[in-house]
Amino acid sequence: MKEYIEKCLRKKVEITEYEKNKSLPLLYSGLYYLYSVKMDGILWLMAEPKEKIGLASMRKHQRQLEKLTGMNCALYLKNLNSYSKDVMLNEGIPFVVEGKQIYLPFTGVLLMGETDRILPPISRISYLTQRILLMALYENWQDMSVTKIAECLSVTKMSVTRFFDELEYLEMPMLTMKRKSRVISVSGNPKEQWEEIHSILRNPVIASFEITEDLKLDVKAGMSALCEYSMLEDNPFPTYAITKKEIQKLQIKKKQLVPKGEEKGCVIQELGYYINFQKRNLVDPLTVLLSLSDEEKADDRVSISIEEMLKEYVW
Repeated sequence: MKEYIEKCLRKKVEITEYEKNKSLPLLYSGLYYLYSVKMDGILWLMAEPKEKIGLASMRKHQRQLEKLTGMNCALYLKNLNSYSKDVMLNEGIPFVVEGKQIYLPFTGVLLMGETDRILPPISRISYLTQRILLMALYENWQDMSVTKIAECLSVTKMSVTRFFDELEYLEMPMLTMKRKSRVISVSGNPKEQWEEIHSILRNPVIASFEITEDLKLDVKAGMSALCEYSMLEDNPFPTYAITKKEIQKLQIKKKQLVPKGEEKGCVIQELGYYINFQKRNLVDPLTVLLSLSDEEKADDRVSISIEEMLKEYVW
């Protein structure tokens, strides 16, 4: 922190722990490390988040800290995407991005550091990104670089780079920096990680086909997979998972579909991705959860079975 600011500004900087920390509401001392910074005779406050905090909350906290302390307050951040940076610049919120940029308008430093890459906006994540996120959670990835992930999944580095860009745009906490490279590191237990990522995940089912015959495919999905993971009894018809290539190979779209009101032989779900979870010929537990309809999850037996599955195989 001190070394980077002095190197960029070529000025002597004194940084000490903020002495009046205990006089502030517990909210701020609980969420931030607070420092008094003295530079060129100017005394100001630096607030470093102890954990991931949303942009809206940080903006509010920064303003409140200035009112409470009577000092200019700058945010000290590990990472800052281009959207958040633009918002903070437009609102004149001072910040220091570790090893990258400094914006301290009250000292006359308007913007110093490297030029940001422009990240494309994300309306919803790709299926590859969802697959990688879930694998990172299952396998507790640490310091996984673009190269390592590309080798692990047998995909191109360009595809993994787009995955990193999506996570950076969405400010996902498992995306961190090691030296000057972006890496994936999972911290905390799987349940905590799930709480942080599940809101951006999508239903993995691209299309669903109800067939008159049971095709007896290899990989079970949906309710059938949930029943394998728990003590729940399956539907009279099994549910299977296949990929787009398999749909063409098996000519699924040419199979006889079930007329309304008729009994189903099986249900086939085309999934956007597949994770070979514990080599069980089952769709992985979290993808199963994401594929279930609200109507299915409203059933108490299903809800209990979901908890059984997650407790046994994920948490």
